Amino acid sequence: MIEKVMQLYRNHKDVIPYLFWGVAATVVNLVSFYLLDKYTSLNYVINYSVAWVITVLFAFYTNKYFVFHNQHHSTKEFWYQMATFFAGRFLTFIIGAGILMFGVSVLKFDSSLGKNLVNVVQNIVVIILNYFWAILVSFRKKEEQSH
Repeated sequence: MIEKVMQLYRNHKDVIPYLFWGVAATVVNLVSFYLLDKYTSLNYVINYSVAWVITVLFAFYTNKYFVFHNQHHSTKEFWYQMATFFAGRFLTFIIGAGILMFGVSVLKFDSSLGKNLVNVVQNIVVIILNYFWAILVSFRKKEEQSH
């Protein structure tokens, strides 16, 4: 039994720190969105966009160094990682914004609580998609990139 648990851990050891830092990034996003929604008169899509930039910068560094323990060997490699990370996050930004707009504008979750609840839902979808993008594109092991 213990060996099965240890094997499961070894097979998915990147998932545990990803979940931890993913939760931290989600908190950064939710708090940023909430504070912008509460203290500015900006449109919720603008608030979502600003919170996204803050969150992606946080997530890039935590994913690179604490989740995938990824080192870059050149400036070019660092910028490749950052560019692909932001590209993937931009794709999920569009998906998340779509979920948020659908929830607020179509389903009429347009109260402050409603907008924040829809933001939680879109964050869950986006976290899952971002994980696969990070492992398959941005932070692939060097030997996998050459194939």
